[in-house]
Amino acid sequence: MLTLLLLQVVFSQKILDSPLEQVVWCKSETFILSAKGMLYKNYTSEMPKLIPNLTIREILQSEADSQVLYLLGDFDTSYVTQNCGKTYQKFKHQKTLHDFRLNPLEAHSLMAFKEFRCNATSGNLCKEKYKKQLYVSNDFGSNWRLVLNRTKDAIWDKLIELPEVPDSRIVASYLSDQGHVQVSYSDDYFKTTNLLRNNSYGFYQTKEYLFILIDADPFSKGYDLEVIKQGSLTPVELVLPIEDHQKYTFTVLDTVNGSIFISISHLEDMPKIMNIYQSDTTGTKYTLSLLNNVRSLDTGNCDFELIMRGIYIANIYDNGEFEKFKLRRSTKNTDGIKRLENYKQSRITFEQGGEWHAIKAPKYDYKGQPIQCNGDCSLHLLGRSEAPRNRIVSHSYITIGTGNTGIYLGNEYKTYLSRDGGHTWFEILDGMHIYDIAENTGLIVFVSDEEQASEILYTWDEGLTFKKIKMNVTMDITNVVYKNGKFIFHGISDSKTLGVAKEDDFTSSALKGIVVSLDINQIMVRECQGFDNPGEQDSDYEFWYPTNYAGDKCLFGRREKYIRRKQRAQCYNKEPNLPVQTENCPCTKADWECDVGFKRDVYSNCIPMKEIKPKQCKGTYMKSQGYRKISGDECQDGVYLGPIEVNCQQEEQSITQNQDANKSNDNETPQQQQVTSKKVQITQKKASGGGIKFSYLAIGVILLILAFYAKKKYLDTGRIKKRTPAHYYPSRQQEKQSLFTEL
Repeated sequence: MLTLLLLQVVFSQKILDSPLEQVVWCKSETFILSAKGMLYKNYTSEMPKLIPNLTIREILQSEADSQVLYLLGDFDTSYVTQNCGKTYQKFKHQKTLHDFRLNPLEAHSLMAFKEFRCNATSGNLCKEKYKKQLYVSNDFGSNWRLVLNRTKDAIWDKLIELPEVPDSRIVASYLSDQGHVQVSYSDDYFKTTNLLRNNSYGFYQTKEYLFILIDADPFSKGYDLEVIKQGSLTPVELVLPIEDHQKYTFTVLDTVNGSIFISISHLEDMPKIMNIYQSDTTGTKYTLSLLNNVRSLDTGNCDFELIMRGIYIANIYDNGEFEKFKLRRSTKNTDGIKRLENYKQSRITFEQGGEWHAIKAPKYDYKGQPIQCNGDCSLHLLGRSEAPRNRIVSHSYITIGTGNTGIYLGNEYKTYLSRDGGHTWFEILDGMHIYDIAENTGLIVFVSDEEQASEILYTWDEGLTFKKIKMNVTMDITNVVYKNGKFIFHGISDSKTLGVAKEDDFTSSALKGIVVSLDINQIMVRECQGFDNPGEQDSDYEFWYPTNYAGDKCLFGRREKYIRRKQRAQCYNKEPNLPVQTENCPCTKADWECDVGFKRDVYSNCIPMKEIKPKQCKGTYMKSQGYRKISGDECQDGVYLGPIEVNCQQEEQSITQNQDANKSNDNETPQQQQVTSKKVQITQKKASGGGIKFSYLAIGVILLILAFYAKKKYLDTGRIKKRTPAHYYPSRQQEKQSLFTEL
């Protein structure tokens, strides 16, 4: 049962002129920007120090120096501080400059874009999406210079691990003087350029890879993706196991140990249904990891969350219902997708995408009563595609989510917590909440998201008991974040009474923003004791081993031993939750994922997705057994499922025998088998004549294919639907996912 205690705590709170738009921490200082562009420092207006009628549209904090903040004005005046607001320096720029981006390695360098209009003489050098000019400043915004015309996108290079890459390197997608769309990089602000790829429509960059979007082929409406690995300048096309499917939308989900998770849409008219693929350590060869991943059409985010090393949770559309949807779709049934929304399910992987499982449902509800769950019951959690405020939040071994138990994700929600990386779950609260975790401390806070909030719930024992704090205000909560020992709760005043509840209306003159700050020192309990003797009765700590779905303590070839706070120990933890002991394990089947061209069957074995024929060879070659080791896996000895050396001649004979066996009828009688054997010599005598007929047939097929492509290219041009190129939209800084998506 939950125990609720009501406490009176003194808050720091502020009524803003409009809802909170952005909050930035600079050392011990807190900068808040409202939707109307008013700037506050530590809940006090900073505008008197600047221009009183100045409107700030964005705060940018330098990665190179966290004390450097750029306060970007709405017109031609902005400010920069190099000491967290002790002093400010004004700088002027063209009022049409927008989308400012800071150099992550140089606090004084930044870029910005400016739109320009085409004129009658532009001709082919003026295309849609290539109407930007790129400007750069190297002196904290004091002086700006034009460095590139006809730009679509540009970014400071992020491959910072390589010392030979200059801090000033810029990668850009633009239209060349010859009218070619291309991606290039420059180390001297485009006085000279280095071409990476022609006919490219966008790019996305991580610290390990540069992804480039290109045309698939002249006869396809889809796109292809090429990748350049760190240290290389040569694009390599992604090799997918489903070669004949077109590709329209790409979302890079995560990169880990050189392996890439990417979600791809294969349906032009259904970009919200994706397949998740996982690469090898080269980032080029992909295997199918999960079908029917859920994606938002509004934000482009996919339901895919990292829990801890190798553990992810994703939402999918039920495969059986998806197949029914495709049948309805073929009959032009327009309500198919609406019905499909009722069949979302959550899946979890403990093997870095090698296998996916249903999430084990909790046994008891938040009142301690057994949960009655019939059928194929499991836990389903809201993802960022549907509820970004209530999506899964993780820190160390603790994970919190909003959802329900059952066969599918419904619309009656509870709040759930796992304290072992998603293996075991507990129902801790009724309804939807917004929540956050105070890093390693053990403190978790919750605010109701189903009604106007006037109180805060917090727990020191991971959901066993709760304490309640009464706030001095009532608001519609929009978010809660933790930083530097403080929780900041922010929302809007009485939006339901005003009839204004949409984010688009946040600048309404009637709406006020509310910010409440809670210092955890105000509700501090005793400091945890006994870190050096975990597991003992007088210690607040215990040992913990991460496990996979089956309960095996070996993950990725390692058995890791952690020290964590006991759940019932209501104390403040100052120690980081890191593994204190690690040892390697023998390899098992769980250390292997499906190889390219293979997929999991119902028995969790990797089987070919189609017939695989070996290439002509002499001597021996390395044959895949259908598996490859998971990237980053450190198991030793044990089960080996990697490629094996096979004699070419024996392999050809084996395939021939298998093909002959497959052709035989399972219902054939012994007499029929005898007749078949007598016909072998006759068949061999006719082989040469059959070969000639086959040659004529092959030539005819080739001529038909050529005729089809000629017709498609020269006769059907006017009937082909004009395709809008896919584009990359950079996600917000706090989002992990980044995507190439279609307009």
